[in-house]
Amino acid sequence: MIRAFNSKNKIIVSICVGALPVGKSGILKDKKGTVYNSPIRREELKGFGVNVIHQPIVVDDNIITSWNPSTAINVALLLLEKLTTRINADKIRQLMGFDNK
Repeated sequence: MIRAFNSKNKIIVSICVGALPVGKSGILKDKKGTVYNSPIRREELKGFGVNVIHQPIVVDDNIITSWNPSTAINVALLLLEKLTTRINADKIRQLMGFDNK
């Protein structure tokens, strides 16, 4: 299913260890990604040919990976932005109280 989504250029999002099946599918080979913030999980993702970046959220083409549940809101807002517009995502961010302005 992951490969089918990727072949149709659909957005693929994973949080925490969800990056491991994405990596195992092969679609992250030679791309950037991140996974749960542990050396064991980073090495596991690296074993799938992923360029593991030590950042909370990593975007490479249509694939978004993040390293733990604390990133869920930001990932959701990023996905909303990609599916609609940045203006819409900013409006929702503000309505939810995540805008510091």
